[in-house]
Amino acid sequence: MKITAFDSFKIGNLLIPNRIVRSATAERIAMQGEADGHLLGEKYAELAKGGVGLIISGHIAVHASGRLYSSMPSFSSESDLHAWRMAVRMTHAAGGKLFLQINHGGGRCFKGAGEAAICVSPLPDFPKDPMQGMELDDTKIHELIMAFAEAAGHAREAGADGVQIHAAHGYLVSQFLSPLTNLRHDDWGVSLEHRAKFLVMALRGVRKTVGEDFPIGIKLGVCDDDPAGLKLEETLQVAKWAEADGLDFVEISGAFRKDLALRHVKPGVNEGYYLPFAARFKQELKIPVFVVGGWRSLEKMNEALSSGQCDAVSMSRPLICQPDYPDVLRAGGKTLCRSCNLCLLKQDGPTKCYSKK
Repeated sequence: MKITAFDSFKIGNLLIPNRIVRSATAERIAMQGEADGHLLGEKYAELAKGGVGLIISGHIAVHASGRLYSSMPSFSSESDLHAWRMAVRMTHAAGGKLFLQINHGGGRCFKGAGEAAICVSPLPDFPKDPMQGMELDDTKIHELIMAFAEAAGHAREAGADGVQIHAAHGYLVSQFLSPLTNLRHDDWGVSLEHRAKFLVMALRGVRKTVGEDFPIGIKLGVCDDDPAGLKLEETLQVAKWAEADGLDFVEISGAFRKDLALRHVKPGVNEGYYLPFAARFKQELKIPVFVVGGWRSLEKMNEALSSGQCDAVSMSRPLICQPDYPDVLRAGGKTLCRSCNLCLLKQDGPTKCYSKK
């Protein structure tokens, strides 16, 4: 069956006009007032007008202890909520669909952007990525599970169309899932069932808070770049458990990645590098499967969709470079993104393209 990137599809009962998804991109806008809400709303409106089918926000801290940097937004005050309401209204006015991504940085927050640092298991000698801070006790774990649920409730209150739990890239949920970073010997560690318990309980709490008619997704780091780490077969089982608990979609990405910003991608080269993983999930799940991973050309996107290996393609950097990239593709154009990664590596202000000419 021929499926193109410009065909519509559904997430639950929500119709998405096409299969090009703006994957969550840290905008580095704190959302602490009306000016921030207007600035981010303008960015989302530009993406909507440029033809993006679904926009997923940059990650939002569910708890003060989970902020990775001072410009990471949250829902901690009425001013924050007002800013998010404005951004959502501007997105909808431009015809866009917007899901808000909720996250906690866990042991990666050791620089202290919020409360005292906490982690699943202290790992100060973890190669190039130390996990530092106080080890979570059972009371704090349940507090953070509740924080995910409350954040999802705030997302619905702000008018968002859905929510996504961040369970990838080595942040808190990913730290629970991976045997590289979860060295616990209590009910939250050792076996896969126990390592997945935090995510499963967070998902159940989110569903209870937002109701049955509000889409919930997970960005799932499906394996670690380490033979001793998280395995694809394990996260596939986790996704099955989540689907049984009412998950509406899963977005396939990496967990602990050695080359987060170093993949050399261009049209026809290294595109869809997570697609083989997504294909396995498509074989086992009934819910939509999105996949990130260096998408640059319409030909490769359509090939992945028509072959049934995924239901939608997610991207970030090409849309930082060209917010109207879907319309560019529709018109037969090409990306201007050079995959220089400066948009990711430069962190001294709101995220933007530094190399577009």
